[in-house]
Amino acid sequence: MVDLGQYISAQRAARKISMRKLAQLAHLSHTEIYRLENGERKHPSPCVLKSIALALNLNYNELLKLAGYIDENVSYNSKMQIDCSDLTPEELEEVEKFIEYLRYRRNCKQYGIEERAGKFI
Repeated sequence: MVDLGQYISAQRAARKISMRKLAQLAHLSHTEIYRLENGERKHPSPCVLKSIALALNLNYNELLKLAGYIDENVSYNSKMQIDCSDLTPEELEEVEKFIEYLRYRRNCKQYGIEERAGKFI
């Protein structure tokens, strides 16, 4: 399997873009790009991956697979395969937080924690 950092590095090099230019295009720090490409950052957030995918015109799901977020052997809800390419990194982060909240709420219900006025008690 291809390493995420090597893949990003190869794609960037194929486009003849420097690390600093990719960082600028993806609205990330050049240090973040360096750490990703050199394997120092093993699990970047989906938001970071989305920014890189947009900057390099890559398939976002492919980056998610390489980062270990998507397992090809697991069936996913097809309704969740939504094109989010028009969302900003901040909006994507909001979506991720909302999904985390839904999971948290489900777990609270599972363990009998009651919700009142939007708060779990």
